Amino acid sequence: MLFLGTGAADVIPNPFCSCKVCRDARAHPEKSRLRSMLLLDEKSLIDFGPDLAAAAIRERLDLSGLERVFITHTHQDHLCLSNAGLVHMSSTRKKKPLEIYLSEAAYRSVKALYRPIEGVDLGLDEVGACKRNEICFHPIKTGEVFTCGEYRVLAVETTHRASEFENGVNYLFEDSSGRKLLYACDTGIYPEETIHQMKGSKVDILMMEATWGSNEKDINPRSHLNAKAFLYMLDMMLENEIIRQDTCVYATHINHKHDFTHEEYQQWFNEHSSIHVVVAHDGLQPKWD
Repeated sequence: MLFLGTGAADVIPNPFCSCKVCRDARAHPEKSRLRSMLLLDEKSLIDFGPDLAAAAIRERLDLSGLERVFITHTHQDHLCLSNAGLVHMSSTRKKKPLEIYLSEAAYRSVKALYRPIEGVDLGLDEVGACKRNEICFHPIKTGEVFTCGEYRVLAVETTHRASEFENGVNYLFEDSSGRKLLYACDTGIYPEETIHQMKGSKVDILMMEATWGSNEKDINPRSHLNAKAFLYMLDMMLENEIIRQDTCVYATHINHKHDFTHEEYQQWFNEHSSIHVVVAHDGLQPKWD
């Protein structure tokens, strides 16, 4: 596993910003954050954002064996279909399809976005890749388990609004050895139905957005979490046995519109959380234990 990106839509440092967090990241490039993506294994990726190529170059990754991508929602920092051009231009994939899994609402959004306009061919890489079956979209039902590769996967609804018609989804993965990982990004505070669907899961790893850090003024906890809302979600997950006291917890999808540098965010969690929380950084390799 590898965090390819741990930032929110505006990355850190935002090139047009000189706030405390951005200045600190410029002074210490290892603290920079590309937009959030997780390489689950050599065949599986979570989200397909605009920084995929940059992250792969930085980490010296060969993604030619990638088989599947799980999309949380259609916001452009999580789904950048111009990446399809890179798939098409590969000299070695030999037309092997890249399977993209997304919610039914996200599937409808993608189909509407790339519907031909009065029969005009816009020459978009993603449209051509679809026609050539180089990328294939698979709509999935939230609340229902499906099998994909070695994983049993449950997609659950969040309160994060991608559009008027679409909420983001989070993914609960269980591998062939029974280990469980919950990728909760973007999320907001979970609705009761989602808590019910995952109750008793006792996941081994939780990766959850901590977007707004110390900011308490601008947030909507039904869209994104700040540090305190992150802890509220941990308490709710503990109460419903979605996580355990010894679950490995990572905070990701962090923006710059608050006062915490990376070290200050880590210190805050160390002082306030009953569960050990690791503030993830780009290039971090998560551990199962």
